[in-house]
Formats: sequence, C-alpha cells, structure tokens
Amino acid sequence: MTLIEVIVAVAISAIISAVALMTVAQIVRSSESNNDCTTTIRQAQNLGHWISQDVLMAQTITVGDDPETTTDVEFITSTWMDWETGDTYDIRYLWFDSADSLKIVKRNQVTRDMDGVEVDNRTTLVANNIYAADLSFQDGIWTLSVETRSGDKSVTREYEIGYRLAQ
Repeated sequence: MTLIEVIVAVAISAIISAVALMTVAQIVRSSESNNDCTTTIRQAQNLGHWISQDVLMAQTITVGDDPETTTDVEFITSTWMDWETGDTYDIRYLWFDSADSLKIVKRNQVTRDMDGVEVDNRTTLVANNIYAADLSFQDGIWTLSVETRSGDKSVTREYEIGYRLAQ
C-alpha cells in the first residue's frame, strides 16, 4: 500500500468511528431520558393507585399538612371497619426525606380485631421521587394531585376519586 492509501483508509476509519461514537452517545442519552420519564410516570401511578384504593374503602379520612410546611410525617390517615369480621384498618401515608431532596411515601397499615387488639402492622413503600402531593375534597369528589421528578423529567398527575353511583 502507498502512503496515500493508508492515510485515506485511516481517515475513513476515523469518520466511521466518530459517527458510531455519536450514535452510541445519543442512544445512551435517550435511554437515560426515557428511564427518567418512565420512573416519574410510574411513581405517580403507584401513589395514585394506593391512595385511590384506600380513599374508596375509608369511612374516615384525615388529610395532614403539606410536608413542605410541617414537620409531620403523616400525609393522609384513613380508617375503615370490615363489616364481615369487625376488624378495623388504620392506614397512614407517611413522608420520608430522600437523599435528593425529594420525598418517599410509605403506607403503614395497622389492623385490629373487633376487641381492639392489634393483629397486623405492616409498612409498604408506595412511591419515591415525589416532589409534591395534595389530597383535597370538593363537591363529593376527592382529588389527588401528584408531582414526581427524576433526573431532568417532571410529571404532574391528577386523580379524581369518587364513589360509583348505584344504577
């Protein structure tokens, strides 16, 4: 091979390598962005699912203060009694700080039998990456607003929780 052929081959290889490297970098950035978006949506859905389920079951609901303005860790407290067994369920949604200044939400369920004796006490991680959440009641409908963040992605979801009307 001549020197010119070697230089042309090296130049072509460098161009192909640069294009391949840029493509790989773009795929990695896109994958990270998609992961952040999926994480934010899924965490909002998790919180919406759990709170909706408990609000529909509850006989009493108490909404705590916004965790940004209070030291309370309780966000929502709900209670209901199982009409078949007489067991009472106390559900508390608790805020916890995470390393990245976002909140973690856990659900604590305490079950008591009809005599008031505690038979079960469990805490479940419901969602993380929560920036803000608010549960309010107006015109017979509970409204849950949730904002989640992950990386540079942010998602806000609003859930309306109302009882089904008898037909």
